[in-house]
Amino acid sequence: MSRKIICIIFASLFTCLVPINSEARKQKKALSDSTAVSVADTSRLEVAADSIAGRLDSLAAASLDSIDLVPLFSDEYLDTVKMKKAKSINDYTMIGVQYGVSLSQMRFNPTKRQGMLISPYNFGITYTRYGKMFGYMPYFGFQTGVLFGQDGYVFKKNKETGDYNESVDGATKAVYSYAEVPLLAHLHIDVWHLKLIVNLGLYAGYRLEVEREGERLDPQYANTFYDYDRRFDYGAKAGAGIGLILDPIEFHIQATYRASLGSLYRPNYYSEYYYRFAYPSDILITAGIHIQLTKRTGKTKAALKKEAKALIYNDQENPGANR
Repeated sequence: MSRKIICIIFASLFTCLVPINSEARKQKKALSDSTAVSVADTSRLEVAADSIAGRLDSLAAASLDSIDLVPLFSDEYLDTVKMKKAKSINDYTMIGVQYGVSLSQMRFNPTKRQGMLISPYNFGITYTRYGKMFGYMPYFGFQTGVLFGQDGYVFKKNKETGDYNESVDGATKAVYSYAEVPLLAHLHIDVWHLKLIVNLGLYAGYRLEVEREGERLDPQYANTFYDYDRRFDYGAKAGAGIGLILDPIEFHIQATYRASLGSLYRPNYYSEYYYRFAYPSDILITAGIHIQLTKRTGKTKAALKKEAKALIYNDQENPGANR
């Protein structure tokens, strides 16, 4: 199109500049007629092209409206398709029993040279409740229960003399039996049939019995508390462990550090000016068996009842909705 326009312009200039004779007039007339015909043909072609383009657009729009973008598959094919769905963890509960061994020492102030007291007397019943933070993060829960254990102290002998250089009112060894109620934040991450556990929280306890040993110990206090002893105890606990999940039973092995925040005896019992402190601390290694009281994964009975109730009410409100 542009070439023809340029030719017309040059032809006009040429006729203006060159003298026109009869032959030139004939050529000019023939050129003008052919150019007019070409322009007319081009205009008709442009109109036809616009018309065809419009029809194609309308056909394309109609085709898109009529096409179903959702693929249709037969029931036989859908029956053969296997889909893996990740199992979501419910807000479930557990009850369990645990048993373990404690490694105990006292944090004395002033410090005393002591050994490690090993006690195989540590057991209890626990209750665990799992939940979701913000409704979708299934890593949180809490754990409580009633636990019984032992802590205390034992001093080391002098290797040269064979005697004890340290004692507490004549006792070179003391074992305290206690009962406690912990309240722990129970964090967990479930991987396949394994569970990673982290515990952190507080506890409150009460000392039930005491057994003391020592050559210079007054015999009447071998199994009796002094009037300045503090039987109530409280402190913090933190630990970690691993669990084996075989629904509906779980096996947990944990290591926990237990630190008392209350002194074993009244600090000023010996002197109003010379205070003494003794804070129990333990490392507990325990193994437990826990039974799931509610469904761990999948839909619970409560969820199924809720869905059934919603389905019934929906059918009553919209009788033809599912037909």
